[in-house]
Amino acid sequence: MAKKVKPGMLRGNTNENKLTADKNDYALSIIGGMSYDLSGLAQLVVKSGVTTKREDELIDDFRLIAEKGIEMALMGNNVNYEYFTLRPGVKGVFNSPNEPFTRPKHEVTAILTAGPELLEALKQTNVTNMGPSQHYAQMDTIINTVNGETNLSITPGQVVEIKGVNLSVRGDDPSVGIYLQEAGADESTRIKVVTLLNNEPKRLLFMIPSAVTKNKNYQIVHVSQAGASKSKSGTLLKEPRTELSILLKATDGTPFDDDDDDRPVIE
Repeated sequence: MAKKVKPGMLRGNTNENKLTADKNDYALSIIGGMSYDLSGLAQLVVKSGVTTKREDELIDDFRLIAEKGIEMALMGNNVNYEYFTLRPGVKGVFNSPNEPFTRPKHEVTAILTAGPELLEALKQTNVTNMGPSQHYAQMDTIINTVNGETNLSITPGQVVEIKGVNLSVRGDDPSVGIYLQEAGADESTRIKVVTLLNNEPKRLLFMIPSAVTKNKNYQIVHVSQAGASKSKSGTLLKEPRTELSILLKATDGTPFDDDDDDRPVIE
């Protein structure tokens, strides 16, 4: 029972194309999703109800055909599926007409190209441009080092530790830095962090400004031009990116009681 390949829906972000001098030249990168192996795909087929076969039976059938196709290709044949075509090739320079094939100078390659069903599905697949890659900071864990509380509180004049990704604070823009902003207050009231003790992609350590008022709720505001990188010296973004943390209550460091209903609401 032949079925046509269903067209899909892709999403992507744009990044500056650094291979050209045109500053208005951008390339779109598809936003990745989950990864499927043969077993995972077989499970999806079984759950879809289009077959009465078990997962292991589907896998066995697929392997029988795929392995026979590879075998025929490695004997010099073209294997033409509806979804892709496979043929062998040879890579490497031959310095004379009769030079023998020798490894590692030469190697056998697989030339895989899209078949008619895949090509038709590609023509009908839509792509949504989600805009520029943001590379926002991700503040997963905010630790008040005074009382050990996580994602609950900060203490003026004391150290807070943040763990996550894309946390490096880098860039020449005047707005770059770490700030504290009172809940509901305007951006102009932000209090900038002066003492940054550790500045790494996965870990920040800094002193909460003493100007932060106890018993009020604040958000940590992360402003940086650092791109998505595991190193401190990654490429800088053109414009700063801003990310806000969850609400954190400014306290004297006394841990919240279990019956304390005045803790910040985490959304």
